[in-house]
Amino acid sequence: MALIALLAATLTAQPPRLVLGKDAGAELEVQAPAGARVALSSSVGTVGAPRRDGDAVRARYTPPALHSPSVALVLAQIELEGRRELQWLAIPLAGSDTMEIETRPGASVQATVAGSTLGPVKADRKGMVRLPMVVPPGVKSATLQITDKLGNVSERPLDLDPPPFSRLRLASRQASASAATAAEVEIFVVKPDGSPDEEADVELISAAGGDVEMRGRIGPGVYLAEYTPPEARTGTVELTARAGGQLATLELGVRPVAPGETRSFWRTSARGGTLALGMLLGAGSTFDGAAAGTALLEGALRLGALPLEATLDLGGSLFGTVDQHAAIPALAEKAKAHAWMIQAGLRASRPLLGALDGHAAISLGLQDQVVRRTFPANLGAAEESEWAPRLALAAGVGTRIGAGRALAQVQFEGAPHEVARYAGSTTGLSFMAGYLLTVR
Repeated sequence: MALIALLAATLTAQPPRLVLGKDAGAELEVQAPAGARVALSSSVGTVGAPRRDGDAVRARYTPPALHSPSVALVLAQIELEGRRELQWLAIPLAGSDTMEIETRPGASVQATVAGSTLGPVKADRKGMVRLPMVVPPGVKSATLQITDKLGNVSERPLDLDPPPFSRLRLASRQASASAATAAEVEIFVVKPDGSPDEEADVELISAAGGDVEMRGRIGPGVYLAEYTPPEARTGTVELTARAGGQLATLELGVRPVAPGETRSFWRTSARGGTLALGMLLGAGSTFDGAAAGTALLEGALRLGALPLEATLDLGGSLFGTVDQHAAIPALAEKAKAHAWMIQAGLRASRPLLGALDGHAAISLGLQDQVVRRTFPANLGAAEESEWAPRLALAAGVGTRIGAGRALAQVQFEGAPHEVARYAGSTTGLSFMAGYLLTVR
């Protein structure tokens, strides 16, 4: 139960954005079960000592003593039962300062910055205006509107020229790596306005050699890479992440390969607790020759550092008409079935090539099989339904597209014979394809 609570951990800030020089700070909160060790840090500013209140861990974030806009990249590292979960959060920090503008004496000046109006402020006898400005990160220019004593209005652009700030940070899910056990490195990238960058071109580099494999985006602005140190390397290595012309570094411990330590065949490319929802559609046939079509709504929860997802499917299948119960085809009754189903299962995945993952899945459930039989010689029809167990085995591939991933798989679906007076079985093979949207 503690591990399940760890998987559901989320990092929040209240308020979610700050104005430098005006707001004193924000309250950070992350959910972490009793016994979990929580460390909070930020790329700029400071984070106070964490305080526990039940399953909530809170800490005070204090922004830096700056005037120019920036973004705080906050990281929560949650460790429990030998597992480390990383949670990321960006806090936009709007800059605030007073800008001196020279114009005509007595003129009224106001500025429009990111859709907000500042001022108006009246110029003194020397034509000087001191205009308080609040500039969110990512905003490079403003518009000045100047109204003179006669009511004439003019506008001109104002180049704010904000200095650059770090929009990139990385951390490892493991405290160390070896030549047999790769480190999974998460890279957090935001846009200039502080929102997660969903389309960043991210690269991880090791000056010490070894193998680096980018696994793609696993969450809002979060990208995953795997790093395997070279043989016989120990001590520390420096890893450098590159995105959007910026660099960030991380020192990672490298330990010797332990006796009996081998690299796991099955690995995960997603962060623990990732929840995805979507739909799978399939077409195929039963082993008795009936065409089959299937539609499933699926929810999938990644189980921590394990290369497994727990899945829950709801949906149904339609089957074509088959002949049954007759030695003479002309006297055969016609049977047409459909089924409503619910099933739960596990899906294991591992990286294959680039952004392509392979997976295998098993699901167990129940289906309400409804069969309509039409009798020969216009003798009428009958309909019956019956619940029966079902088994699904699948193997396929997936790749990340946009905010989720596309899946394609071959699926075996097994069900008993003679359900609801269906002489055969709905057991068969289908080709399934679909898309799962990452919602958390």
